[in-house]
Parts: sequence; C-alpha cells; structure tokens
Amino acid sequence: MKYYVTVDGEAREVELTEEGLQLDGRPIHAELASVPGTPEGHLRLGDRGYPLTGHRVEGGWEIEIAGRKLRLGVEDERARAIRELAGEWASSPSTRDLRAPMPGLVVRVLVDSGQVVSAGTGLVVVEAMKMENELVAETDSTIASVEVDEGETVNQNDLLVTFARKSET
Repeated sequence: MKYYVTVDGEAREVELTEEGLQLDGRPIHAELASVPGTPEGHLRLGDRGYPLTGHRVEGGWEIEIAGRKLRLGVEDERARAIRELAGEWASSPSTRDLRAPMPGLVVRVLVDSGQVVSAGTGLVVVEAMKMENELVAETDSTIASVEVDEGETVNQNDLLVTFARKSET
C-alpha cells in the first residue's frame, strides 16, 4: 500500500510491501513503537533511534521527534486518487465541508441552505464537555445544505454543513 506523506510541505512517497518499507522508492529499515495510552513513542530508522510524541490535527499529524516539531499530512492511494479526480473542488479550502471536530450535541444551527456567509460567520454551535463551541466559516461561501438539526448528537467527523462549489454559486 502506498501513502503520500507531506512533512512540513515536502512530499514523500512511502510504500509498505511484503519486503518492508520503501521511502521514495528506496528500501529503508524502520520500526515504530508506541506507548499505549500516551502520545509517546520511539522511531527506529536504520540503526538510529528517536523518541517522539504526536497527536492528530486537522489534515494530519503534528509530531515532535528529537526535539524538532513537524507537521505531517498523510494520504493513501485511494484518497489521493479521489482528490485528484475531484480536482480543485476537493483541494480548495473554500469548499471544505464542515465536520464535527469532536463528539457533542448540536445546540444551535445558525445558517440555512442557500445562505451566503462571510469568513468568520457562525454556522453551528456544538456543546461538548459542558462547553459551547461555535463553528465558523473559514472563507466566504454559500451553504449548499445543513446536515444536522438542533438537539442532534454528533460524533467526531460527522458532516454538519456542506458548501456549494464555486460553479454553483
């Protein structure tokens, strides 16, 4: 299986084969061990070892390895093919759908389908851990559809609002 990894903006190809790991087409010995229940782990590349910590962020991972902080984007072959087929629609930040950043309860829906919103406009308010979180538009957009109702429970990554494609506005 191939993965496309972006490390601080630099693209790399990682392939997992029966023979092991390949980085940009070259075999490399790598082992990753994690400490269960923590963000800590240990990475061995060749004959060198590195302590690391990491956590998920929007669009990938943020890790610290050997004192250096890195942001990683990871995409498998299938996701990359879909994104490439979709072209600008999938990669444009102005067309990203709004997904729940955490599990919670939808306490207010602030927009309607067809509504034009500006960057920073409140879209949905989700209550999680006794705190209300207003989720806002990242860019000027048109609402294609609202996928949730007030009082609905949502899980992390559930679709809340879809945005119209530029050609639909």
